Amino acid sequence: MLRIVYANLGYSRAIDGSLGHHVKRVHHHVFTTRNVQLRSLHHVRDRLRELRPDLSCFVEIDRGSLTNGFFDQSRALVEDHHTTVRIDNKYSAERKFRRLSVSRGKSNAFLACRPLTYVARYLSVGKKRLVYDLEMAGIRVLVAHLSLRYRVRCVQLAELARWVEERDGPSVVIGDFNLFRGSGELQPLLASGRMAHANADAGPTFRLGPYRATLDTCLISRDLMNHCELHILDQPFSDHQMIQLDIKGFERNEAPPLATPLLVSAQAEPA
Repeated sequence: MLRIVYANLGYSRAIDGSLGHHVKRVHHHVFTTRNVQLRSLHHVRDRLRELRPDLSCFVEIDRGSLTNGFFDQSRALVEDHHTTVRIDNKYSAERKFRRLSVSRGKSNAFLACRPLTYVARYLSVGKKRLVYDLEMAGIRVLVAHLSLRYRVRCVQLAELARWVEERDGPSVVIGDFNLFRGSGELQPLLASGRMAHANADAGPTFRLGPYRATLDTCLISRDLMNHCELHILDQPFSDHQMIQLDIKGFERNEAPPLATPLLVSAQAEPA
């Protein structure tokens, strides 16, 4: 069995999405102390120890920024059994940030416990561009965090759909798609009939006071439909829920990991 865990960590600001947290902890958006971050990260680490995933994927993780005291949050999650650890700028492979930029350090990351191959690819438009393109045990996994802007998101979804069609075989597409207009936005990825929305009926993954939405999305290729089991797990220190995806019945088809990721970046600077 291959177990994948995905989570939007909300930069470990210890804000669970409730109005009380947003009001009382609004200062965490300006600066979050290391102790607050560690409490959130240790909760995530303990959950990973309980679940023992083969692949853990994260968006909104901080590699060290002005707003978190330049603390690399990935270090609090890494353990000896992780064979591959990556954390990358989510905006662009080429964009350079000044040390005091609030965008510096804002990243996506993954932790792997068995061999895999991977590349870090960047979408051609938007501010959030990074997509991890991974393969583990013969299954391709794309991890994305898409734009808050609807028109930009439409372009990104169409580009992501083209990337999915580059290769045949079992595939998973997962991440925070920011689908504020509903699952109909996924049409470019679902149009060919190859992919299915695995968490369409699993309940909301995002909370903002009384508002609930399924912003975090998991798509699976139809050849995986009879092999997958999906669970939405509570994250009390983030306004997003965690997704656990178990894929059963696939033999390990392992390849040695690459020493470093191949960065495929857009020529244009993020808008």
